[in-house]
Amino acid sequence: MKINQIKNVVLPLLLLFCLIGCSEDKEPQTYPPTLVTNSAAELTRFEALLSGSVVPHANSVVKAEVFFLFAKGNTLVDAEEFTATPDNTTEGRYVCTIDGLTPGNEYCYSICARSGGSIAKGEVIKFETLSSTAPVPAATIATNINENGALLSSDITDNGGQNVTQRGFAYKVYQEGMPEPTTSDKTRSVSLEAETFSVQISDLQAKTKYIVRAFAINKAGTGYGEAVTFTTEELKIPQLTCSMGTVTAFAATPSATVSTNGGFKLTEYGFCWSTESQVPTIENLKTVTGNSETANFSEVIEDLNPETTYYLRAYATNEKGTGYSNILTFKTEQKQVATLTKPEASKIEVTSATLSSTITVPSGVEVTEKGICYSIFSTKPATDGQHTVDSSQGNAISVNLKDLNEGATYYATAYATTRDGTFYSEATQFTLGRTYEPTVAISEVTGVGETEATVNATIKTDGGRDITEKGICWSSTSSTPTLENDAFMKAEGAGNNFSLKLTSLTKGQKYYVRAYAKNVNGTGYSPAFEFTTALTKAPEVVNMAMTAVHDDHSTAQAVISDKGGLEITEKGFVYSTTVVSPTIGAAGVLKIVSQSTDDTFTAELTGLTYQKRYYICAYATNAKGTSYSSATNFFTSTSSTPNTNASVKEGSIGSTTATMEGKIASDGGDGSEELEISEVGFCWSENTSEPTIDKDSHVKATLDKESKTFTVDLTGLKAYTYYYVRAYAKNKNGVGYSYYTTFRTERTTPGGDDNVPPGTTTKSVK
Repeated sequence: MKINQIKNVVLPLLLLFCLIGCSEDKEPQTYPPTLVTNSAAELTRFEALLSGSVVPHANSVVKAEVFFLFAKGNTLVDAEEFTATPDNTTEGRYVCTIDGLTPGNEYCYSICARSGGSIAKGEVIKFETLSSTAPVPAATIATNINENGALLSSDITDNGGQNVTQRGFAYKVYQEGMPEPTTSDKTRSVSLEAETFSVQISDLQAKTKYIVRAFAINKAGTGYGEAVTFTTEELKIPQLTCSMGTVTAFAATPSATVSTNGGFKLTEYGFCWSTESQVPTIENLKTVTGNSETANFSEVIEDLNPETTYYLRAYATNEKGTGYSNILTFKTEQKQVATLTKPEASKIEVTSATLSSTITVPSGVEVTEKGICYSIFSTKPATDGQHTVDSSQGNAISVNLKDLNEGATYYATAYATTRDGTFYSEATQFTLGRTYEPTVAISEVTGVGETEATVNATIKTDGGRDITEKGICWSSTSSTPTLENDAFMKAEGAGNNFSLKLTSLTKGQKYYVRAYAKNVNGTGYSPAFEFTTALTKAPEVVNMAMTAVHDDHSTAQAVISDKGGLEITEKGFVYSTTVVSPTIGAAGVLKIVSQSTDDTFTAELTGLTYQKRYYICAYATNAKGTSYSSATNFFTSTSSTPNTNASVKEGSIGSTTATMEGKIASDGGDGSEELEISEVGFCWSENTSEPTIDKDSHVKATLDKESKTFTVDLTGLKAYTYYYVRAYAKNKNGVGYSYYTTFRTERTTPGGDDNVPPGTTTKSVK
């Protein structure tokens, strides 16, 4: 029944759907609107406002999508779509602002509408953007005006539609009726990257009226701002006058007076001159006379050319600039020249010679100085080197040169000085006679001891010159000792034979000794003579070793391999925990003297620290000093308190007594030696499992050293009581305890007069 009901409902519904689906489809009615393209408005170089009107068709039920087609040129072939925005002030009007346009270019556009699958277009309207112009700078502002400069500032109010490629200021001296400055006049550019359109100019003339205007350049041309004029301040540079003093062939002496410094401190002053420019400046030749404030100054100007016309001015500089004096014109004199003959050498000796020459000068020329220059090294000696003045009158030169170097070859020139300089002859050459160094010899060395010896020597020849010094030099390293590098001793007194006693020598050392003698020619040495001093020395100690190392003591041993030829006065060991190579008396170093009588000696080091590294050296002392062995080191061991065991002897427990047995398990040592057990025993307590001899009952026992055992009978105990018992043993490190053992004493047997234990039935006996 339920199935039939469902069929009755579903079948009519399906029929209804089929009828609906077979009904006729109809598309919405769409009609294009009426479109009117308006002229472009608000035209600039880069923007334009597009507009148009849209009147919808009365029968259209679909709203059209409005947009603009826009293209560069006069056709819409490559047009782009731009969204149209309704103008809220005028019904049906649509607008669109286009930017990024190019100045002076033609564009076209049309308003369009899209509805359904069709597009309607309005009329195509053409327009042209405004053309580019030259930039428009603002009027120039001149500030910070001084004698030679000003700060110029401006701005660009309109770039003309193109990027500015250059900007700056054009300026010139103002003249009534003349054109305003352009880029053809003086200009100063301002970087386009600069934050401000301003520049400081500093090439202006003082107290001068200038006209200036800003300029800017783009592709369209050059634009100028409004021109302004300004006048620079009066020049504040120094003012001065100049006069000329003495003039010679090579020099002139001008003087100057500073009439005013311009109100600023002078920083430099002097003279400038030229042979070409009649108005010399400091860019020409100049000499700086000073750099501090002054009213008058003068200078000797040298190195001028003879018979030459010069133009000269004084100058002075302050922070505002350089001021110049009046111009002086002068001509240098004719050069005063002296001519000299090549010197002739005569009377040539070992250290002296006579040189002669003749001077020839024009009439009227005065010779102020004459003489001879000489040198071993320079082939053209001059007065800046060795020279001797001839103070005689006349034009002849004759000089006796003394104290020359024996046997040396000299170069010599004659010289004469006039007003205009010093003149020299051609150089001559001469060689002095020669003598030689002395010759000496050692005859013998006597009295050789540990630290001394006597050297006997003889001067064989004096070399032709007086002996100025004699003596002995010696060395233990060089086979040819010299005065410069080795020890020496002078001999006093006259005569060719001399003896010197050398002291403070080193024992057992070979020495090389030479006699020497000096004269003006140098030092002569004898052949070397060898001798060796006698030898005693400090002892030598070797084979330092530790024969036994324990916890707080160790045994050291060493050998004296060489007594140094003397008696050993002390020997032993020095040791330290901090000094790697200990020595006697050093901080942190201990010493122990060995009592051994043999060359192999030992000593016991005591009081050492457990587990500590020690550094140790053996030493030995004789009259020559103390020597040490090589250092070694050792590390001490450690030890502890003894280790014991404790037990109760079986069957020994009574009500008040018990027998305890103990045994030494370890004496606490490291096994290298046996540690002494100084005391053994037992301690006990009723209350603590760790009784000690300091706080509890204890009793000493006698240790059997062979078996390492000990026994004690404990008495006076309490009946029926638990006890904790530990064995103990003492060594140098302290007390060591065993683990505790426990026992309980027996009950006591009641006597006739004792109280009956609780729970016991009593019975009266009569």
